[in-house]
Amino acid sequence: MTITLPTHKTGEESKQDPIRLKNLLTEAVSILKENGKKEAEAEEYLKSAFELLDKPLFWAHADKGLTIYISEDESDIFKLPYKVDSEVYVNDHHLITPLLPMLSTNGTFCVLAVSRQEAKLLKCTRDDVEDITPANVSLSVEEYLEVDQEKELQFHTGARTQQAMFFGHGASEEDKKVIVEQYFRELEKEITTIMRERNDPLVIVGLKDNLSMYKKVNNYGRLIEDAVEFNPDELSDQDLRDKGWNVIQKHFLKDMYNSLEKFSEQAEGKVSNNLGDIVEATIQGRSQTIFISKDEKKWGVFDEAEQTVHYSSKPENGDIELLNWLSITGRKTGSNVYLLPKEEMPMRSMVAAEFRF
Repeated sequence: MTITLPTHKTGEESKQDPIRLKNLLTEAVSILKENGKKEAEAEEYLKSAFELLDKPLFWAHADKGLTIYISEDESDIFKLPYKVDSEVYVNDHHLITPLLPMLSTNGTFCVLAVSRQEAKLLKCTRDDVEDITPANVSLSVEEYLEVDQEKELQFHTGARTQQAMFFGHGASEEDKKVIVEQYFRELEKEITTIMRERNDPLVIVGLKDNLSMYKKVNNYGRLIEDAVEFNPDELSDQDLRDKGWNVIQKHFLKDMYNSLEKFSEQAEGKVSNNLGDIVEATIQGRSQTIFISKDEKKWGVFDEAEQTVHYSSKPENGDIELLNWLSITGRKTGSNVYLLPKEEMPMRSMVAAEFRF
């Protein structure tokens, strides 16, 4: 069983989220009873989801969406940085399409403005940006020196404090470099602590010398090697997100965009937007890349004996959501599967695929 619902971080709407989940659980119990379970058995099956109703801290740290997977043996809960529909899906497989954006265009990444004047850490998706800079970190060299003057370094005589040296006329470039590097070391500790909890890819934006120093002290394994060489102090949060997105596209979505180019080339026999053809090719292991339109559903069944798809205008007994089933089948047979907004789909279609052969 899969349960999905949109959630809210703050405000009155966030207080209604547990009530929305409770209503979905009531619907889930009803479906399970129709499928032969007793009410007590259904509630026990859904126990892990029911327990969330009494966890205020869980809801206090909600994101924009929630997906709950439940089976006889285990349950998994995913907080998502984008909205999902309210839905209860009961079948012998889970609904994986709510997670597909994490593999394509709505997965989270972070951007760090590596600056001596205004450092900041941003959590980003393709369309959203949120400042998650830790509250206990100095955001500039000047602020760092004001807070940490007790950490004086032994430089040349005559400099009474780090700040006096750094901003005075007597400081050498080497002295300044040592102080900035120390500042970046302190910044890196806090940033890496947050990033290891998130495990998102991290893109850094800054001037050449600052990028070089930050890379030198970095201990976070998912720092993207290709940094953005630009003064972040001149950029808005949205601009920083956009520059980070360009890097993420290049690294993580290269295969996806290469496949999209195949459609623009109209490679005969190598691409299709016919669901039946794509299902057949995917089962045979011929699908290289599958694109599915976001927020669309197609109900029906796949007849294994005849190797054909039978469609329904609305879900009926025994029907499955075919785009979700195709996503599962594709991933099992080695296809890359991506979810895109309708306006970015090849041929503006509901589904499309590039074939290996």
